[in-house]
Amino acid sequence: MAANTYLYNMYWEPRWTALEIEINFCRHGGYIEAKGLRFGNGLLFHFKRVISLLWPQWVWHKWSDLFVALYLEHRTLVVIGASSTGKTACAAICALTDYYLFPECTTILCCSTEKEMLEQRIWGEIKALHRTAKLRAMVPGHLIEGRMRMVTDSKDEAEEGRDFRNGLLGVALKKGGQFVGLSSFIGVKNKRVRLFCDELHLCNRVVVDSISNLDKNPDFKAVGLGNPKDTTDALGIMGEPAATLGGWDGGLDQEPVTKFWKTRRPEGVCLQYVGTDSPNLDGKLGIPLITQEAIDRDIAEYGRDSWQFWMMDQGVMPKGQGNRRVLTRQLCDKFGARNMPIWRSTKRTKIASLDAAYRGVGGDRCILAFSEFGQEAAEDESQKITDAMQSGLVYQMADNPSRRTLFAIVEVLLVPVNPTLTEPAEDQIASFVRNACEYRGVAPENFFFDAGMRTSLVTAFARLWSTAVNSLDFMGSASQEMVSADIQVRACDYYYNRITEVWYSVRLCVESGQFRGMPETMMNEFCQREWCIAGKNKIQVEPKDKMKQKVGRSPDEADCGAIALLGAIQKGFIIRKLKPKDEPEQDESWKHRLTQESRAVETGKLLNYSA
Repeated sequence: MAANTYLYNMYWEPRWTALEIEINFCRHGGYIEAKGLRFGNGLLFHFKRVISLLWPQWVWHKWSDLFVALYLEHRTLVVIGASSTGKTACAAICALTDYYLFPECTTILCCSTEKEMLEQRIWGEIKALHRTAKLRAMVPGHLIEGRMRMVTDSKDEAEEGRDFRNGLLGVALKKGGQFVGLSSFIGVKNKRVRLFCDELHLCNRVVVDSISNLDKNPDFKAVGLGNPKDTTDALGIMGEPAATLGGWDGGLDQEPVTKFWKTRRPEGVCLQYVGTDSPNLDGKLGIPLITQEAIDRDIAEYGRDSWQFWMMDQGVMPKGQGNRRVLTRQLCDKFGARNMPIWRSTKRTKIASLDAAYRGVGGDRCILAFSEFGQEAAEDESQKITDAMQSGLVYQMADNPSRRTLFAIVEVLLVPVNPTLTEPAEDQIASFVRNACEYRGVAPENFFFDAGMRTSLVTAFARLWSTAVNSLDFMGSASQEMVSADIQVRACDYYYNRITEVWYSVRLCVESGQFRGMPETMMNEFCQREWCIAGKNKIQVEPKDKMKQKVGRSPDEADCGAIALLGAIQKGFIIRKLKPKDEPEQDESWKHRLTQESRAVETGKLLNYSA
């Protein structure tokens, strides 16, 4: 009779193999409690032992050690780094090992841009590792090659149908040239759900939005891999340093050494592999890990200051990208754009704005926003107002011309447009907006929308609500107004078009410390839009179609916020950075009232639509 095995201060019956012992410790979190004693060396130790037993050819080094340790410890792991740094191999071996531990209740989604790239990268790596493991031990998992699946139930064992929830699945994030993300899998539920996304720098934020849905599973982990390219692609968004570290533009240490940091995502961490800090610079590890020789070849071809070197050899996120953004998160945080306003009184002007979209044009959304502007309470008044509000009272103060006026986003709505109804989309939008504005007490003369080329929408509002609504046109040239108090140049000579001028008005409002209540989603859209030099050395914001290719959708919320601010300006709101410092704020809303009265006189002579 075979003797019991003595391991980790415990006796194991002969039926237990070395692999089963290590897996058993992993299933118990790295330690086993028995008779008041604790046995084992921790989850990291035993997880690595499982890997070494199944794949003895696996070479451990400082990068793979860090990868596994951070994967086990955190809910979200983002790995950015140079090419040939073993990111995909580490992800594949962690995914497969994690599945082997709990094959009866684990769903693992393995993603890349396209099906062909899945076969070349993480899915191909997983299949190769699985074949090797099956030669050494009885491991779970039955490969269904044509469907890019590996399931726990075998075809023979499943008497009443196989359970496809348990296992691994390869998912292409791009179909027909368009990113669809994980839209088909956001409802996946299981006791343990894992998501591995390769080539994340080639994906847009649609993937990040999908991760937020999958994160509802109690035991969930997400891993994102890629080469650092842009702070606004999916990799840049997931790996962005936490707010306490100042984000990408907050002075993160860029010393070319391996490091990791907390991300904005809760329980998230980003690991950075720097090529010049490779554990295989001399090439003696015997594995395809980046070497000094490969780095030197790229330097000779592209130069040390090229983006190719910094992205593919150093693996460091390019610096200064915030300098080419209309807004940055740091600006918004510095000037309190996301803070809620504390008003001096209830005397405020309500504004409604609409960024219209219908008939599925480019996948745009139809966004309605409600905002208001009024005087801010002074610091010594804020606490009194807050205390009064908590007591259910109204602490009213008289207007003070010296007090700063604030503009605040109050509410953002998605306007439903049902293409199956016989009612035209324009009428659906106009009716919804009218009802929403009347419910919130917003007069038609305080409603603003970008008409563009949609004359039918203008007609719908006039017919179903009022001719007093304000249609704006962002398609033309910039105005004759000065750029700002500091830049005494006409906007039409400084900005390429009107939309650029309007978006930069938002930035000026933020920098003036006058913007409040900006939603996170709206801020992200403002921060994603870049600017460039076009025409006769004029500033132009990134064209919408180019931005949609980059981030996956149109900046509809940001456009709606910009329309709201423009409407507020027309109703008398003044951005401090637009006027000289020694010039006091003046109420110029009388100009707009005269314009409205003049329009009323003119339209009064015209025929109206009858019901």
